[in-house]
Amino acid sequence: MTPLRPGGLAASKAYRLGRIARRDMAMAQYFVQGSDNVTYGPVDEAGLVQWARQGRLVSGTPIRCGAAGPVVLAGSLPFMAAALAPAGAIAPGGYYDPYNQIVPPNTMAARMHRLEMFSVAGMVLLSIVTFGIFPLIWLGLMHDKMPRTRLDDPSAGKAIGFMFIPFFNLYWMFFNYLRLCDRINDQRTMRGLAPSAPRGLAMASCIMTLIPYVNILGCLIIEPIFVGMLQASVNELVLVTARQAQAACPA
Repeated sequence: MTPLRPGGLAASKAYRLGRIARRDMAMAQYFVQGSDNVTYGPVDEAGLVQWARQGRLVSGTPIRCGAAGPVVLAGSLPFMAAALAPAGAIAPGGYYDPYNQIVPPNTMAARMHRLEMFSVAGMVLLSIVTFGIFPLIWLGLMHDKMPRTRLDDPSAGKAIGFMFIPFFNLYWMFFNYLRLCDRINDQRTMRGLAPSAPRGLAMASCIMTLIPYVNILGCLIIEPIFVGMLQASVNELVLVTARQAQAACPA
């Protein structure tokens, strides 16, 4: 009989525990919400991968980890990367991409966003240097990175394009920036954060834009402060969302 090497028993036990942990992770239960607002599952990793390969899931599909766990995007799960369709695709077969359809507020799907972090100082500087053009485009693109929960939530193309329509843009800038603040605050509230997107400052910036000569002051001072505060609000939301996803489905 071969004698055990020093530490061999402990190494063997650790190996067995590692195998059990990997097996349990693979058998973890996940739930997917369909376009009919019905939750499908439970299903394990293999089942999710199969559904993704069948085109029934896309990277923006909301998935809940466990019966009562937080919700994450399918694309944030490492084992799903190779099988998923692009985030902008419309998934057939009963599951849906919340960025292309109206979803009920305060639901799993409504919590899913793809907002990105950006330097607050860089946002302020670019707002001044580009006379507001950069934040107009960057903030407009955010509309396509959040689920639509209202019939009149604009797409990114509409949010940006309508800003270049003479006279109509005088109304549209109010609607565009105020609705963006509302949508970001909705996301923050659903993640347990205070609604800090500066709606009042957005209104002040738009009003100053309409006043001759005063609009120069607005472009150089008020608007940079507004876009900087808004990006700071988004950055905090992105960090909290990532932490919640990591806690729900650790790699």
